[in-house]
Amino acid sequence: MLAKVTIIWRPNVGKSSFFNMYVWHKIAIVADEPGTTRDISEFEYTDEINDLTYVLSDSWWLDFSSSNDEIAKDIVSRTAQSIEESDLLIWLLEYDRFTELDERILKLLKEKKAKDVILVANKADNENKIMESYSLAWTWWYSEFFPVSVSHNRWINEIRKYVSTFLKEKWLNYKEEEFDDSYIKIALIWRPNVWKSSIMNAILWKDRVMVKDMPWTTRDSIDTKFVYNGQNFVLIDTAWIRRLSKVWTRNIENWSVMRTERAISRASIVVVVVDAFDWIVSQDLSIINRSLEENKGLVLVMNKWDKVLAKPWINKDNIMDRYIDYMKQKIDFLPWVSTIFTSAIEKKRVNEILDSAIWIDKERKKRVKTSIFNEFLEQVVYKHAPSWNKKTHNPKIYYWSQVDVNPPKFLITVNNPEHFHFSYKRYLENRIRDNFWFFGTPIILELKGRGKHKDSVK
Repeated sequence: MLAKVTIIWRPNVGKSSFFNMYVWHKIAIVADEPGTTRDISEFEYTDEINDLTYVLSDSWWLDFSSSNDEIAKDIVSRTAQSIEESDLLIWLLEYDRFTELDERILKLLKEKKAKDVILVANKADNENKIMESYSLAWTWWYSEFFPVSVSHNRWINEIRKYVSTFLKEKWLNYKEEEFDDSYIKIALIWRPNVWKSSIMNAILWKDRVMVKDMPWTTRDSIDTKFVYNGQNFVLIDTAWIRRLSKVWTRNIENWSVMRTERAISRASIVVVVVDAFDWIVSQDLSIINRSLEENKGLVLVMNKWDKVLAKPWINKDNIMDRYIDYMKQKIDFLPWVSTIFTSAIEKKRVNEILDSAIWIDKERKKRVKTSIFNEFLEQVVYKHAPSWNKKTHNPKIYYWSQVDVNPPKFLITVNNPEHFHFSYKRYLENRIRDNFWFFGTPIILELKGRGKHKDSVK
C-alpha cells in the first residue's frame, strides 16, 4: 500500500486551495461557501523532486456544532476513522484564529493519540502575520509548524519536503507503477439521487462514500484501486453532474461537470447509472452521448430496480422486456451496449457491472487478422454493394484492416471517401458487429482514399 497523508480542517481555512496547490491540480472544489466539500478525495501524489509517491487524502470538513445533523455526525465519524488509517496528518488552521471547532479537533486528535501531526497556519500573507501565527505553535504540543500563504504559494514546497523526509524515515517510501493496460479504468457517472454511492459501496463492499437518501450528498471525486476475480481495476467515482442549463457561471457545480468530463477522458469504460424508477431522461442521454464521443466502452446500470418491481401494477414476468423495448426507442445503439438492472440497496446484480467491464475490456482489445477481415469484406460487399449515381460515380472498396485497439479502429481504403453515403458506413459497422461482435464498445470506421482522394472520412 501507499503511505497515506490526511488533511484535517474546519470550514473556511482555505483547505481546498491548499489541497489544489499541494498537488498542482484542481481536484478539490473551491468556493466562498462553508461546507462546500463533503466527500473524501484521495489523490495519488508523486513528488518527483523528492522521489516519493503517497496518497494525499482530503478529509471532510469538521463541524461538531451540528450534533443533530446526521451528515455532520457521519463526517466526524469518518474523519476519525481516516485519522486512524493515516501515517501522517496535516492540521490546517487560520494563522490568527483558534476557534471552538479547533478545540474539538484537538480533543479528537488527543483521543486518537495522533502524534504525527503537522500544524499548518494558512493565510499568513506577510511577515507580521507569520510572526503572529507562531503563537499557535507555542501554544500547542505539535513541534512541526508551518505558516503558509496558499494565495502566494509560500512554504508549500517546505511542507512537501518535510512530508517526504518523514515518510522515508518511517520506511514508508513506497513507489507504485502507473496504471497500465493491466488495469481496467472505470468512470462511474450519474445524475443526482440515483443511489450511485450505494452502488460504489456495494462494488467495493466498503462504506467509503457517504450515502444518504437525498440528492447531492456527494460532491468530490474519488479514485479507488481494487482487484476483482484476479483483475486490477481503478474505479473513478465522480462528482454529481447536472444539466448545463442549471450550472451557473463560477458556481461550484462547474467543477463537478469539469471533473466528470475529465473522468470520462481518463477511463476506458464508462458506467452510466440511471434511475430506472424515473426511466431514462435527457440528462442520461447527454452523458451517454459524451461517452460515445470519447469512444469509451459503455455500461448502462438501471438502478432502483427493486422500486420498479414494487409497483403494484407491474407484471414482473415481462417488465424487463418492456423496459428494453422502451430503451431501444431512446437509444438506437442498445444492442451492443451492456445493460444491467440492479438494486444497490439489496446488492443485487452489482457484480455484473464488473463482469461486464472485464468482457468489454477484452472486446476493446480484440484484434481481427487482416486476411480474415478482407475475406469477410468481400462477402459483405458482394451481398450489398455501395450504391452510386452520376454525382457519386462508382464507389469502390479495395481492402481494409484493423489498425488499432482500445477502442477498435478499422481503416478501409476506397477510391473516394466522399462517394460513400453515411448509411453504408452504418451498414458496414453493423455487419462487423454481426460477425465479430465487439460487445459494449464503439468502433471507429475510417474511409481513406487513394491517389488524389487521400482525405479520410470517419
